[in-house]
Amino acid sequence: MKRIDKALPVFPASDATHGRFRHGQVVYGKIESIQGEAEKIAHVRVGDEIVTARLRASLQAGNYYLFEVKAENDNIYWKIIGKERGLSFNIDEAAQHLIQKWKLPRDAHSFLRFVLQEKIPVAKEEMSKIVQWTEQLEDKEQGWETLRYMFARRFPVTKDVFFSLLAVKTNPPLFQQLQYTEKLLVSLPTEQQKDSLQALHRYLQHIATDRKNAYDILSNLLQSLQQPEQKIAQQLLNKLGLPLHNIDSDQLKKFQTAIRNGDFQEIQQHLQLLFPGFEEQQFLKHFQTLYESYENGFLSNEEQQLFSAILTRSDDDIALSIFHLLKESFQKLGLQYEANIRRALETKTLAMTTLTSLKSLLLQALENAHEPVLKETLQTLLYHITGQQLLSRGEGPLQHVFIQIPIQIGEQRTDVAIHWQGKRQKNGKIDPDYCHIVFCLFLDKLKETVVDVRVQQRIVHISIFNDHPHLLRIANEFQPMLKERLEAHGYTLSALKIETSKQKKMPIDIVFQQRYNGVDYRI
Repeated sequence: MKRIDKALPVFPASDATHGRFRHGQVVYGKIESIQGEAEKIAHVRVGDEIVTARLRASLQAGNYYLFEVKAENDNIYWKIIGKERGLSFNIDEAAQHLIQKWKLPRDAHSFLRFVLQEKIPVAKEEMSKIVQWTEQLEDKEQGWETLRYMFARRFPVTKDVFFSLLAVKTNPPLFQQLQYTEKLLVSLPTEQQKDSLQALHRYLQHIATDRKNAYDILSNLLQSLQQPEQKIAQQLLNKLGLPLHNIDSDQLKKFQTAIRNGDFQEIQQHLQLLFPGFEEQQFLKHFQTLYESYENGFLSNEEQQLFSAILTRSDDDIALSIFHLLKESFQKLGLQYEANIRRALETKTLAMTTLTSLKSLLLQALENAHEPVLKETLQTLLYHITGQQLLSRGEGPLQHVFIQIPIQIGEQRTDVAIHWQGKRQKNGKIDPDYCHIVFCLFLDKLKETVVDVRVQQRIVHISIFNDHPHLLRIANEFQPMLKERLEAHGYTLSALKIETSKQKKMPIDIVFQQRYNGVDYRI
């Protein structure tokens, strides 16, 4: 997975490059020591920094104080605010003082306490904007938690960054948002259906469709032409808009090999030979219509049975199929949109096929969306995608990747959320010997399932969080196959455990809670 953070327009700076202090900020610091007689020099600890300052006030070493940063004539000085001179502030007193001084709501107390405890500078102007954002939220605590995450990781304090991160944390599943957006676009009056809105609508019609899954089904239908259900398979192929003729068995095998390899360029070439004049967009449109007819029970009984049987046939390599799904989802959603633009500018090659994505179409559609509900829905969806980009970041020697994508498992549509944390190597790639992967999905029978995978020196420990009473027996039956598949890739299975769902941690919660703490020296 290519690094997204290198191309994002905004990205949290590291502590070392975040800038020292700005006029109007308030900082909470500890006087570490005071030196000198005539001109006293204080060493003030603010977070990980030691700031040297000339003292003009009577302060005591070991005490904590609130300081307001002032800038005059290109000089920076800190003014003590709050209690009588020389008296120390504890965290709660400092937070309460700022609430009264800046006229903030009481629910800001926990957030202020957090930024002061973490020694993060904060300004009144920032707090005024933050209060406006949180006042419009139903669940204000989710907003404050998002802000704590923003400040701790030095994100720019902007409305777009805040609502993008909040969208990933609190919004409904992505596949539900996509379905709702599509319904709104369908219901638009003809005079409001601008080109950009129509383009978005067409894209949404097949975005939830995994291209590989669609080609897998086509491959199985072609295979069924040589079986007793030949007549039913021909009927389904007709509904896919594919003319029938004699299928060359060697060409079919090459087509199936290209599907297993996920080589879509080769797939296109073979389909042109199997079906002259084949057009992918037209095929995917017919496939979506056929699938919806199947879901709604509009096919004949024989067609329903054959299509259901084809859907439940397993792929030759599930892991490879999921890999291709993730890779394609990055492009479909636009998680590499800015990176693709940057690459296109650097190489001076603009290819619309690589730049077209859900994010790019949302940006265009928003310019022509005037109906309030539609405009808000499109903006929320855009926030959700940008939030995923912001959550994929580097932190110290670690690289985090977070992705939430809509998928189709058999007959069920759901989301899968994945948090991948790994140690970066010198070449920038994640070390495959050491990583932590947590993913969550909602299954028809097992319901909400969280899988936690920890890899240390290629030794794999897996915990599955689910309350299904028969899951332990089923897991034990599949454990030998899992062990064999991992060994084929150079990994050793250490343990496979089934845990209760009460102990689970969701991928998005892990992202928001984890914090890397570095050290300067090892003793």
